[in-house]
Amino acid sequence: MNESHLPPWARERLQRFIDAHLGRRLAISELASAIGYSESYFFRTFKASFGSTPHAYVLMRRLERACELMLATDDALSDIAVRCGLADQAHFTRRFRRAFDTPPGEWRRRERAVTFPP
Repeated sequence: MNESHLPPWARERLQRFIDAHLGRRLAISELASAIGYSESYFFRTFKASFGSTPHAYVLMRRLERACELMLATDDALSDIAVRCGLADQAHFTRRFRRAFDTPPGEWRRRERAVTFPP
């Protein structure tokens, strides 16, 4: 079966919408509505277009944003977690470790040493 993909305009609008709202809960109905799709059609086309479920994609974008903030700020990990839409620092640490095989504090120290050598 040939799966439908989101058109480029819809992908771009959806990526901007997700990035603008990472700090709060994003429901499938809201994501579908952002591009004018039904929930069931949205879910199928999203997975075909992005290679993952909406939940997995949003989680990865949250973790990527957290990485950006860890490098650009000295904010506490707990503050970064909340700003990125994660429940708390423990949730952030669990998800980060699962995705990157290292805790966020260790990742931050290592990446800062590489990016900003003394």
